[in-house]
Amino acid sequence: MKVFGRIAVFLALAAFLTIIPTVVQGKHQMIIMGWIEEIRVMPDGPLMEAKLDTGARTSSLHATQIETFKKNGKTMVRFMLDTDCLLSGQQLQKVFEKPLERNVYIRQHRGDPKHRPVVKLDISIGGREYHTQFTLTDRSNFDYPVLLGRRLLQDKVLVDSGNKHLISGVCTEDPC
Repeated sequence: MKVFGRIAVFLALAAFLTIIPTVVQGKHQMIIMGWIEEIRVMPDGPLMEAKLDTGARTSSLHATQIETFKKNGKTMVRFMLDTDCLLSGQQLQKVFEKPLERNVYIRQHRGDPKHRPVVKLDISIGGREYHTQFTLTDRSNFDYPVLLGRRLLQDKVLVDSGNKHLISGVCTEDPC
């Protein structure tokens, strides 16, 4: 009976080890974040809330006054980040100019499909900085000005869908 008991424990342990997330197995250094976290567009954007969305491929940022233009032969995008700062509650309007990475065609549940410009931005989240792509669109009708998609999250983040604000350490040099 002792041998059977040890075999059962071994088999149960082996089955358990195959379902442990890769963070425990050491393949990737991943952090657990809630479905809502605080981020900052670097270097001097406001502190904002972001929704982590594993259903979206590309991250999205609230932007207004979006325009493309040429600069030194390169297509650029100028846009205004117009949002409230979480720390002060003040409205902050900050203009950014970034190279256009590409345009995406977004199909919507309601309404006509739209083209959106994509730019790369540096963001601070959980005390770390990330360089990732964002589609630019007016998100004023949404609860969160930022949506973080799979391109940023994959191999870096495990999302705990039952919790918010699990991490801290966003750059605190707040311009607002």
